[in-house]
Amino acid sequence: MSVNVEFLPDGHHGVVAEGTYLWDAAKRLGVRLPAECAGRGECDTCAVFVREGATLLSSLTNAERERLSPERLAAGERLACQAKAISPGTVRVQPVPVAARETETADEARKDLREEFRRLPLQQQLTTLVELEAAAAYRAFKAIGDVMNAAFEKGADVIAGAGRERARRQRESRRPAEHRAATPKGGGAKKTSS
Repeated sequence: MSVNVEFLPDGHHGVVAEGTYLWDAAKRLGVRLPAECAGRGECDTCAVFVREGATLLSSLTNAERERLSPERLAAGERLACQAKAISPGTVRVQPVPVAARETETADEARKDLREEFRRLPLQQQLTTLVELEAAAAYRAFKAIGDVMNAAFEKGADVIAGAGRERARRQRESRRPAEHRAATPKGGGAKKTSS
């Protein structure tokens, strides 16, 4: 099945296969969507307004929920690198103008947060600091747990592999001697001279 995708206002349109991301459809149809993260869902520069066919697209991803505010999502914005056409029909989208995007830099955001923190009463500052410490500690312990879990899984795989090899050797040792001689470790028949 195929999906008709149209990019407004230029009118670039074409048919793409179901399962195609809007990002890939744009490239295929000659529409250049900016993307600071090269389409990995780590920025909002490829945001588009879905003007028609929103129900033909995949559900919102976590990246979209993190990058787009509730207001932007309510206005019909999606990240082209995250939204994929999943049902046949017509989807019309329009790239979000650069001016409409949040353009606050990380330095500006940091400065705003510092100013906001300074204006808080001392008790709220202390509470905020304790909450931040708790969040940082949780992330650290979670990261340590994830590393330990990965190491445990790797160790379990090694042990399981060793067990499989041991079981194979035991099966091999129980075979009749003439079968063992005829079947080298590589699995092929042993050549005999006549």
